[in-house]
Amino acid sequence: MRYLNVVFVLVIMLGAGGCQQFDENQAAKADFDAWYPDYNRYIRNWLAKQVGAIEKKYDGDENGSLDKNETARISAGDKKILSRMKARQEMGDYFQFKTEADLPTNLIWQNGMEQPEIGDPASKKGGTFRYFISSFPPTIRPFGPNSNNSFRGELYDNIEVGLIELHPETGEVIPGVAKEWAYGEDNKTVFFRLHPDAAYNDGVPVKAKDFMWWVYLRASDNVVTPWFKQYLREQFAQFTTYGEGIIAITLPEPKPKLAYYANVPPSPPHFYEEYGPDYKTRYQWKIPPTTAAYTVKPGDLVKGVSITLSRVNDWWAKDKKFFKYRFNVDRLRYTVVRDRSKAWELFRAGEIDYFPITLPEYWYQKSEMPPVFNGYVERYTWYNRFPRIPWSLYLNSAKPPLDNKDVRLGICYAANWQKVIDVVFRGDATRLPGWTKGYGRFDNPKVMARPFSITKAKEHFAKAGYSVDKDNDGILDHANGQRLEVILTCSNNPTRKAMMLILQEEARKAGLDLVLDFLDHTVVYKKEMQKEHQAVFSGWGFRPPYPRYFEYFHSNNAYDEQGQLKHNTNNVFSFKDDRMDQLASAYRNARSEDELEEYAHEMQQIIHDSGVYVPGYMMEFVRVGCWRWVRWPDCESTEFCPPSYYVPFESYVYWIDEDVKRETEAAKRSGKTFPEVEATKDRYRVFSQGNPKPNSNE
Repeated sequence: MRYLNVVFVLVIMLGAGGCQQFDENQAAKADFDAWYPDYNRYIRNWLAKQVGAIEKKYDGDENGSLDKNETARISAGDKKILSRMKARQEMGDYFQFKTEADLPTNLIWQNGMEQPEIGDPASKKGGTFRYFISSFPPTIRPFGPNSNNSFRGELYDNIEVGLIELHPETGEVIPGVAKEWAYGEDNKTVFFRLHPDAAYNDGVPVKAKDFMWWVYLRASDNVVTPWFKQYLREQFAQFTTYGEGIIAITLPEPKPKLAYYANVPPSPPHFYEEYGPDYKTRYQWKIPPTTAAYTVKPGDLVKGVSITLSRVNDWWAKDKKFFKYRFNVDRLRYTVVRDRSKAWELFRAGEIDYFPITLPEYWYQKSEMPPVFNGYVERYTWYNRFPRIPWSLYLNSAKPPLDNKDVRLGICYAANWQKVIDVVFRGDATRLPGWTKGYGRFDNPKVMARPFSITKAKEHFAKAGYSVDKDNDGILDHANGQRLEVILTCSNNPTRKAMMLILQEEARKAGLDLVLDFLDHTVVYKKEMQKEHQAVFSGWGFRPPYPRYFEYFHSNNAYDEQGQLKHNTNNVFSFKDDRMDQLASAYRNARSEDELEEYAHEMQQIIHDSGVYVPGYMMEFVRVGCWRWVRWPDCESTEFCPPSYYVPFESYVYWIDEDVKRETEAAKRSGKTFPEVEATKDRYRVFSQGNPKPNSNE
């Protein structure tokens, strides 16, 4: 997805630093075999530190410095951590190498073949899908600095095949690179048997050891990836190969959907032969082979202009059940068009095949055009079941006056999102209730967004010391003379401008001056990641099946050990709360969906109470326009698009019908027209009782 992609556990305060003591990869030559023994030793030492620190902490608690309830709670959490760490010590090395003869004899293998097909048997291969991107990516590396950019989904996340996938309609596990899988008796280990023909898109076979390389490339000191290093150290307990065709991945504790949490993609050792300290620059513009159906051929990456992905004709998965009706087009061409209005004109002219028209100005105005009336361009409203993107105001609590909770709560009441919804979105959007929506039982039904209230906003501002209007301009001032103003950063496009101008106008009624800071999208993103913003309008994306909290709200992703603000992490709120840290760690290591629900509900309440997040709006559907040669599934297993996608084209179940394209182009020249098509696809719409509509024709 383009927006960019879970028991009390992560012991950040107990010396959970990176692998700084390593210096083994200083040569510009990859050497996993020399590296992994040191990493095994590092993990052993790290685990010993965690155990030792907790045991020392227990001794320290005996002096009675904590009250009884606090001591009991922390002790209970530490006991879980201690048990977890000691269990990992008993497992042995992080990386292990065995033979197939060493496999447990009682494994029950599953293959997911009972799940329904994905896509339409009527689909056709061929053609080029032409789309646009607003800016060229700063790198095409899959990891490392700047790799988490808006284009990485098209290059990797949306198309790369991991060990398994989750079926986009049923949510059940289906095969990926692994042909089948089995669960260990410990309920923490998943054994994956690879497809014998699984290969990278340059034809090199995938081996079990390649999944260890995935760790090596991200955990070594050749890259600066603090979040990833911590994640690999704390969220995976062991990688074991059983020959070349079986990889077992062990997690620190049991989890719901265990195979999903153990799912990783392979990394090709032959491509990373020159991996070393200069990785950032050496691989800046090199496309790695992946397990995906598409790759970028030499010459198809034109910096600043376009990127074209080509389908691999002998792709290893092309005839397999869950892939044969997907990834149908031969080429995906993404052209840089920085001005959205220019992109729209290219779409009108038939130079771009698909355009998002959810925004009211496109649906109600711009798409009312001859190509639609003549049947050349078709319009669709498609309801999905994808978690709602939290398009909202994100407040940086490290920046005054937002370090004052009452100021933040005042802003929550001073943000008139309902007027934005009524005016800009013509009532098509709805108010987001909180940090998450669309996760069912994991959404806290008691958390509701604060309504616009001038009275309540001023009450909180007064508590923060802003109670006078010395300039008689409606904006409140603090007793110390400080004016109540906050800089609100936002992308520079017409719709966003209209939204922010309404928020600005309404906030002034409550005594708040929102100073609007309109910037290019890439500049907004950089400013947000550097934590230089006060408030920013943003929308971080989530994926099913579970919401995420740790990277957004754990203090480890806000401040370093010296208390200095961390840059380039997803905690753009600079949020720090001890209880949230405990819950985020516990949630990440929950053993059941019941635990996930319990922790998620409490975290959502903490976020709501803190005021760092001002819920904005959400959409239940996506509206798209596409030239009639772009065809969509219409069969028993798939109607238009599977439900668990944010936008339809990211499903890759569409195809280009070259015959229809020639027919349409000829019709344009001759003046022939076709019936106008405006269709609503609501099979996956969730109605008032919370149940999806079973049949879109009802």
